[in-house]
Amino acid sequence: MVDKSIYNYWLWFIKGSGGNPGYWRIINRWIIFHIFVGFCLTYLVKIDLTSCANTVILPLAAIFVGLSFAWVGNAQALLQSERMEPIYKRKKGGFIEYLYTFQTAILVLLTSLVLWGLAGLQVFDKTWPTTANQDSYNLIKFLLFANSSIALRECWHVVLAVQWMLITQDELKKHNKN
Repeated sequence: MVDKSIYNYWLWFIKGSGGNPGYWRIINRWIIFHIFVGFCLTYLVKIDLTSCANTVILPLAAIFVGLSFAWVGNAQALLQSERMEPIYKRKKGGFIEYLYTFQTAILVLLTSLVLWGLAGLQVFDKTWPTTANQDSYNLIKFLLFANSSIALRECWHVVLAVQWMLITQDELKKHNKN
């Protein structure tokens, strides 16, 4: 009988599959850096969120999403390869751990895209005008910039993970020939 809990991403995200919970892929030692980036950009960027979203962030987020989805496709092909089976069988949580880690990266990227999309639609600028409630507005601005920093890291991790799997597959191929 198949354990149906392995099909539940949110269960993995909260509890994990043998290792740490999935949210530890996001909330780890690097969170301090992302908080720093969010804080700095909140006070350095003097334009409103709508302008930020329309000028830089939304086009950049689209690039992140496109790049990550392209690399995740490669990752899925690699994970389905029989050569990679010994690798993911050694990892606590196994195959599911790899799949859900990539899914978490996509979740972060899509969350960033949705938040900046809302900013581009003036949801935050109309709800928290910059002059009326500066603290609330700065909190939203901070969260958006910190989230963007996390999204950039996750995008990089997707590319890096696929490259490591490609190198590992190549090394396994060489080892099997010998």
